[in-house]
Amino acid sequence: MATPRELALKILYDIEKNGAYLNISFKNHTEGVNERDAAFAKELTYGVMQHKLTLDYVIARFSSVKLKKLAPFVLCILRLGMYQLYYMDKIPESAAVNESVKLAGRYAGKSRGFINAILRKAAKEPLNLPTGQGTEALSVRYSHPVSLACWLLSTFGAERAEEIMAENQTAPSLCVRVNTYRTTKEDLIKCLCDEGVSVSEGALSDCSLLFESGGVQKLASYKEGLFTVQDQSAQLAALALAPKPGEVCYDVCAAPGGKTTHLAELMDNQGEILALDLYEKRLLSVMESANRLGLNIIKTQPADASQYAFSNQADKILIDAPCSGLGVIRRRPDIKYKPELTDFAELVMIQKNILSHCADFLKPGGEMVYSTCTINPDENEHQVLTFLKNQADFELMPIESPHIIGKAKEILQTGMGTFYPTKDGGDGFFIAKLRRRNHG
Repeated sequence: MATPRELALKILYDIEKNGAYLNISFKNHTEGVNERDAAFAKELTYGVMQHKLTLDYVIARFSSVKLKKLAPFVLCILRLGMYQLYYMDKIPESAAVNESVKLAGRYAGKSRGFINAILRKAAKEPLNLPTGQGTEALSVRYSHPVSLACWLLSTFGAERAEEIMAENQTAPSLCVRVNTYRTTKEDLIKCLCDEGVSVSEGALSDCSLLFESGGVQKLASYKEGLFTVQDQSAQLAALALAPKPGEVCYDVCAAPGGKTTHLAELMDNQGEILALDLYEKRLLSVMESANRLGLNIIKTQPADASQYAFSNQADKILIDAPCSGLGVIRRRPDIKYKPELTDFAELVMIQKNILSHCADFLKPGGEMVYSTCTINPDENEHQVLTFLKNQADFELMPIESPHIIGKAKEILQTGMGTFYPTKDGGDGFFIAKLRRRNHG
């Protein structure tokens, strides 16, 4: 059985060599691994990806060989070692170095001495990162590619951009949503307490709980469908749409199903929900979640949401559109390094087409929520304002829900608002609620 460090190395190599997605590669490599080892492997892999550019900057300081010339296994072992040296206080320096050298013996034999020498040098030196507000300095300090740092600076200004970059480097809370169809928040808290789990209440949604530790899927309360994992910002989309029992709802970009099942819970499992997604395989996760949560009003259909011909009009439509994902970098740190990340034109066009097409299938008087997990104004408020300019029979609608609490209530009162990643709040997220006017 591979050690956690070896698992981490294999995942990092998969990303470096094959362009794998971090979350998918992690899941594939840790299947069947015990909870403790998987947690350590996750801390290592996600930590390395979070600080990758910073680690590369430090490696370059000590290496006589340019990074581009290093073999993928060598580079990944060095990143792992450096991360343990500089960011994991509980790991002794000797363990960080020696365990990395052991990995080198197995995966980069000829470079074992080279890796040993670099890590021993680094162990004697402080991190020493560049200071100042220049793009290059910010890029290294917060491990954001120069192109992303430039975009953040030009979009939000120096102070706000640095705040966002700093927040992207923090570990997000594990948040869950109470399945209000099966239980209450109070009963779930008691149930979790009996299972030895400490939770606190979320700050944006009244059906959110923050866990102090992971490993939720092994809990009896999870298996019984009393809750599901979902960030509290993401919970606001279904709460804003506020579907009623008996209504017809379309969730047109549904997978993996967090918002779809939330709609069903809010409808008290009465009515109809049609969940679309481009890929049939991804819709399997929607039905798996629905079955675990005891919800049976959801039907799925693989389809392109910008072209699908619905058989009739809906009371409510949720469009959680494909987006750049800039609001969830804390959870998916590999997003930062996508070379085309700030090329938004194609995504903006996809979103526009989905919005305009689905609008035709909303009943007069019906309501539609458009949401994304990005903080990019072009994908968010600019997209909605352009839509409203072209669709005279639609208007923004104030978002009023007893389940939306705290600052979320204030941010969404005009009918449209952006959330930024924060420690006490949720991920970066955008929500707009639109109403189709009644004809005549």
